Amino acid sequence: MKVHQAVLCAAIGLVAIPLPSYEVAAQESKLALIRMAPAELAAHGISVRELRTPPFPNSCQVAGNPRLSVSNEFLAHFKARGFSLESLCLGISSHIHFDPETGRQLPLVHLPELARSRSANIPLNLPDCFRNAVPYLECNVKYDTWEFYRLKPDEIDRQSAIKLDALVRKFIESRQFSGVFQIQALGQGIFDSRYEWLLASPALQHGYGYALHGPEGDDPESEEVDLSTYRKKVDVGLPWNVSR
Repeated sequence: MKVHQAVLCAAIGLVAIPLPSYEVAAQESKLALIRMAPAELAAHGISVRELRTPPFPNSCQVAGNPRLSVSNEFLAHFKARGFSLESLCLGISSHIHFDPETGRQLPLVHLPELARSRSANIPLNLPDCFRNAVPYLECNVKYDTWEFYRLKPDEIDRQSAIKLDALVRKFIESRQFSGVFQIQALGQGIFDSRYEWLLASPALQHGYGYALHGPEGDDPESEEVDLSTYRKKVDVGLPWNVSR
């Protein structure tokens, strides 16, 4: 059961601190999924191989996901923000819903043709702190990325990202490794389900990056909407090529 902040603060004799409008709205709303047909998604710069839309020139195979390709315009937009093709592909391959720094919902395309797959939702924009494909290391994490939840101070674990950074760098250097690998390859009994896969590549600022897995089990409650309805919401981020 949710308790509004003002009511809670009044009950314990504190002064309520106003939340940003999008954060107030997010506490009360469902996850909004932008329903799109394959051709509509292609118009926003992403092609999915299973949907048989013509591929774009920039394949995400370089980042371990040959299912996706992106248009020159899509890539140029993100390159201007400091992304590489590799980090962009890792980001849009990630299973995430919310910006870890602001808590704002990311614009998520939902593809009904892939409804039974974990790949049915694709983010159409990414936080700037994903530009080097190591969000747990570079984002100022305050929120969960899967459901709207502001993390408590003792739930923010940056030390594990720092430890992983050292282990991955040592792994890559000692083996002169490049390409896709799973976190278990680092040895020492390490397993962390937050990572879908990792990529060792000189195209990435840290020499490596990763796609995020997202938890197994129940998804947050959601609703499917069209783009024009989605644009009217105050609590969500917009696709890379859309303005209010």
